[in-house]
Amino acid sequence: MNYLEIQKQFSEILEGDVTIDEHELVSHSTDWSLFKIMPDMIVYPKYAQDIEKIVSFVNEYNSISKEKLSLTARAAGSGMSGGSLNHSIIIDVTKYMNEIIDVTPGDFGTQSVRGNFSYPISGKGTVQPGSMYIPFEKETMKYEMLMPTFPASRKLCAIGGMVANNGAGEKSLKYGQNKDFVESLKVVLADGNEYILKSLNYDELRKLIAKRHFLGKIAEETYELIKKNFDLIKSKKPITTKNAAGYLLWDVINAKSIKEFEKGNGTFDMTKLVVGAQGTTGLITEVTYKLAPVEDKEEMIVSFVNDIHQLPKIVEVLKKHDLDTIELYDDNTFKIGVKFFKDFIKDKGFFQALSYSLRFLPEFWMALTGGVPKFVVLAESADMNAVKVHEEVLAEFEDLKKEIPDLKSFIVKGKASQKYWDFRHDSFKLLTEHSMKSRAEGSGTRTAPFIDDIAVNPEYLPEYIPRLVKILDQYKNEFEYTIAGHLGNGNFHIIPLADMNKQQNKDHIVEISEKVYALALEYNGSITAEHNDGIVRTPFLPQMFGTDMMKIFKKFKNIMDPKNIFNPGKKIGITKEDIHKYLA
Repeated sequence: MNYLEIQKQFSEILEGDVTIDEHELVSHSTDWSLFKIMPDMIVYPKYAQDIEKIVSFVNEYNSISKEKLSLTARAAGSGMSGGSLNHSIIIDVTKYMNEIIDVTPGDFGTQSVRGNFSYPISGKGTVQPGSMYIPFEKETMKYEMLMPTFPASRKLCAIGGMVANNGAGEKSLKYGQNKDFVESLKVVLADGNEYILKSLNYDELRKLIAKRHFLGKIAEETYELIKKNFDLIKSKKPITTKNAAGYLLWDVINAKSIKEFEKGNGTFDMTKLVVGAQGTTGLITEVTYKLAPVEDKEEMIVSFVNDIHQLPKIVEVLKKHDLDTIELYDDNTFKIGVKFFKDFIKDKGFFQALSYSLRFLPEFWMALTGGVPKFVVLAESADMNAVKVHEEVLAEFEDLKKEIPDLKSFIVKGKASQKYWDFRHDSFKLLTEHSMKSRAEGSGTRTAPFIDDIAVNPEYLPEYIPRLVKILDQYKNEFEYTIAGHLGNGNFHIIPLADMNKQQNKDHIVEISEKVYALALEYNGSITAEHNDGIVRTPFLPQMFGTDMMKIFKKFKNIMDPKNIFNPGKKIGITKEDIHKYLA
């Protein structure tokens, strides 16, 4: 394929930049995953119109050429599944399409993802997909508002990736995932035109279908697909409170039944056709988020747990209360943190590093004396009223003492609580930086994210975790692993450390994945709660959803992308052999 000629033609019609420079191709051949795929070309669009022209060009080119072009969206490249890697034209939106367009306060009602614990929607914010999350947060914080379903990589990720992966993080217990905060999207679809996707009632859906354009055709065919298979689709919705696997077809129609929806009760939410789809259904050009008020008065209960049977009981007791988070990390996380502690403090400056170190003296002593607990659980409550949050935490603490009297727990706030969050967040950053250094040097251990995002409901943990550890211990001579994550959702990030330059370690990736995912599915879990499918998990989707649901996924992909130009292989097509093929 003559990419010099294609580059020339793109340069004539686009405002943005086009390159086939080897250095830039290499920089876009990896992300935070285990994989490397050299792309064919990089395009940095300036405007949505550029993306429309690119899609139209690809459609026209493919209609007359035996060799086909495809398009893969990329934002910050912080994904851990290989979702933005492909033999493709990479559409990198971070260089130009990074504007924060608008933040508007207002009363937009309330919503809830967990029982009776509702929260107000106090504003909306519109942003381009290439914007990093932190600048957007700084802008919303001027109005004391927040988009709270940010991932742990909030300091490193961009908006487009958060939406495409259906990202979530530590506040997901209270606020849910990205899908719960995306109000509307602007997306360039497979016909080369930009459309607004939002939630519609039945009358609005019929009016859209009547327009007979490409979006109307998608709406009609998707509605008929879901209507025909409504019971099957609903039955395949994972029972875990978080999920990023597959397409979110079970969330498109928010109604008890098709009959109820056609009576005018419920909605047809077209944003769910794109959220979590990893760029396989269209290219996002603009995101409008709902925003929640900032609750900056925080207190936390820290629990040291050695009896695994206490974990589901902790969740059961605490979920009766309006908490933001129930987080967990294990003794291996702490031990690795101690091992690399100098890397934790290297960027903090002398006095901040000294203060940081002194705050951890009790934990160092525990590590030296063998007294590190098996699990550390962090349960944080937040409110805009300090008195109210203190009363909530006292009630939570009393319930824990009553229900689990031998649990070692204590209440902390301010700097005393911040050190636990610092460790939780810095351990992730540490492993990432250590891995990037090792990868660049071509030697040494690094993170191997391939079973990094499993979820099972918390009541199964006493059975599930020992069986999981038994699987992992079969490979302990090759893989050193940590367990951390979102205990309240039963969502665990297991990120082994291994020398991925050794072929024997590469050879075990699929084997370990098969065992770990089979165990999670035995407990009706999800193989990915936040990080999505990409290269590393697409081959396991049939195992999770079954043959009939995979047929529906394929039909839906064909509705949205009939010529398969958007990120081909992801969600449908990637095989276990491809995992071996693309391991870096």
